[in-house]
Amino acid sequence: MNLLTAYIITFIASFCTLVIEIVAGRILAPFVGVSLYTWTSIIGVVLAGISIGAYLGGKLADRFPEKKTSVWLLLLSGLAALSIVPLTNFVPHYPFSVSLMWRSLFVTTLIFFIPSFLLGTISPVVVKLAIQNLDRVGNVVGKIYAFSTLGSILGTFATGFFLISWMVTRNIILIMGAILIITGRINSI
Repeated sequence: MNLLTAYIITFIASFCTLVIEIVAGRILAPFVGVSLYTWTSIIGVVLAGISIGAYLGGKLADRFPEKKTSVWLLLLSGLAALSIVPLTNFVPHYPFSVSLMWRSLFVTTLIFFIPSFLLGTISPVVVKLAIQNLDRVGNVVGKIYAFSTLGSILGTFATGFFLISWMVTRNIILIMGAILIITGRINSI
């Protein structure tokens, strides 16, 4: 994988991750409110998903160091993002007999962990595919993660300042899922 492709894929995956994370607050608000519990659950669940995804993504990268691995992870991430909409129609309505804190955590985990986990697997696979020269590993990894972080920053600001005021949250989620699927499809060519 060439570096430009690696930059673009990690930028897009991180952009979509943060858009989904910011929109999660609006999705969950009618069911668990907008409290410290809600935002703690969202941030914690998304970070846990990314962390576990990165760990297992590294194992996948070593076991299946092929372009099609990144293609499948992008496609699965897109499908997982699209699953947020139907899960939101079902999960929050389940009568969890627990405190608001635990309810927030359970609902957030059931809806947002898998998309975050799958999105977390992408960067290690892309890094593995982009490294051509072991003498430049630090340089390559640093640049890929810089583009990844830039995607996260722009996803955060785009969502908070523009996307939420321009369209309903359901459409934002559907667009992020579509972007990930399209990116996977383009990467397969």
